[in-house]
Amino acid sequence: MIIMGSYWVLELVAIPITGLLPAILFPLLGVQKAEDVCINYFKDSVMLFVGGLLVAMAVEETNLHRRIALRVLLIVGARPYWIMAGFMIVSAGLSMFISNTATTAMILPIAVAVTVELNRHAVTLQQSRSTIEMTPIQHQSSNSVYIEGSEEESKTRPLDQSFPDSSAANIADVIEKAEAQFEDAEINFKSLSPRQQEISKALVLSVAYAASIGGMATLTGTLTNVIFYGQFREQYNNAAAREELTYASFSFFALPTMIICLIVAWCWLTFQFFLFPYLRSRVSEHDPEIDRNMKQMFRRKFSELGPVRFAEMSALALFLTLVVLWFFRAPGFMAGWDTGFRQHFITDATPAVLIGFLLFLWPRQIPVRGTDGKWPKYQAILTWKVIARKFPWDVVLLLGGSLALADGVEKSGLTDVLKGVLLTLSSIPPLGICAILALIVTFCTEFASNSAIATIFIPLVIQLAEGTCVNPLYYMLPVTISCSFAFMFPVATPPNAIVFSSGFLRVIDMVKAGVVLNFVCMGIMIGSLHTFGYWVFHLDQYPEWAPQENCTALQFHN
Repeated sequence: MIIMGSYWVLELVAIPITGLLPAILFPLLGVQKAEDVCINYFKDSVMLFVGGLLVAMAVEETNLHRRIALRVLLIVGARPYWIMAGFMIVSAGLSMFISNTATTAMILPIAVAVTVELNRHAVTLQQSRSTIEMTPIQHQSSNSVYIEGSEEESKTRPLDQSFPDSSAANIADVIEKAEAQFEDAEINFKSLSPRQQEISKALVLSVAYAASIGGMATLTGTLTNVIFYGQFREQYNNAAAREELTYASFSFFALPTMIICLIVAWCWLTFQFFLFPYLRSRVSEHDPEIDRNMKQMFRRKFSELGPVRFAEMSALALFLTLVVLWFFRAPGFMAGWDTGFRQHFITDATPAVLIGFLLFLWPRQIPVRGTDGKWPKYQAILTWKVIARKFPWDVVLLLGGSLALADGVEKSGLTDVLKGVLLTLSSIPPLGICAILALIVTFCTEFASNSAIATIFIPLVIQLAEGTCVNPLYYMLPVTISCSFAFMFPVATPPNAIVFSSGFLRVIDMVKAGVVLNFVCMGIMIGSLHTFGYWVFHLDQYPEWAPQENCTALQFHN
């Protein structure tokens, strides 16, 4: 455990490769048989994540995310702070079901295009209203970005070539593309006013922050949630525990928490980048003409997508079907659809893999004869070529390694040793321990992989909870959710790294915006734990699905 933790935190080798260590060390050290260790790499929680990733790739392949983003922008309006709200809604909504890395990589190019368009119109208006000579920003198309380089300053580069798309298989590829493309050219912020620079920073930051916040809402939204689910199932593999923690029950707790955090994040970014600069200068740069131009641009971009295609409708229908199947498998307030099958044989991984499988069968085009009497060429929404190019196998290895580590810790007897050590904390009230854990995890994830932090801390807090007769979820949930509160540094999360690599931000910009969000979201999470968490999981009682040895039911108050 110490070796893997060190490798993960220090990144001595690639983080996913570190996940293979249990398959090497446990058999050699006599902890577990190789066949028992390897089973962990494809447990049902891993398959749940695989199914979710396949659906995410279908959304990206059909370009559905772009249509959704532009539709939301048309609804929210053209004011910069409402545009920011639109991007945050889209990013958080997609990140609930798609990894926050993929969400950021898909939405950020749209945000960059909007930012460039806002700045271009602002500079154009300034030029037309002032006799002061200014450096022109030429515009070839709405997908062009002003580039400052060694050649003439009117040089432009298509946005698609100036920013990484989401076709990279993993975060390393995304960041590598971004760094390579911005290495010798950057957007010329010097030609923009300070207020325009603040607006640009706010828009790109909002995408990363919303993607991180949105991922906390569902079990498949972020890898740390899947690790939490997998380790819970590994530790408490009984019928009562399976009924306690489902996709629906987790969302009933985490979704309201996410919405509150998202609203607070929007309010804070609005204050920091829009309201505070206005209060400081008492000068508003709002212009009705810019609003009209932005609305026209949104309409033009949306019309360029053309009518909704069969592939987009199919991907959306299958995506919504999966969400419904997840929520109503065992919703808690009514009998779920899994009661029609053999008891305890179906998990949330079953519908995820089913929909993922259908994506390889469902055609991209309506199977009807054309006007020429010919049938359209059959092509499924997803193909193996797409999977081979884009599927993030590194995430699968990392998740499997975390589950293998947790299983090995239990089988080796280390859990009993840890439980005895952690009993020394029994004198601290549970609420105090909860707050300390949230604080430690929140700031640890600023410097280390959030999945690694979750893998290390969750087994520890399980033993702490069992040793002090506290509901294990009371400590597991804050550790898991706090892993998503990493807003201060580029290295904290992949979304932060992606937006930082675009060249819009300095580290100090992220620190000033993120440190407040860290503390505020942490407080919101603890408040939600004592409201929504109590209602959904009965956290004030020691559960029957946890070990009962030497422990009686214990109630505590917030």
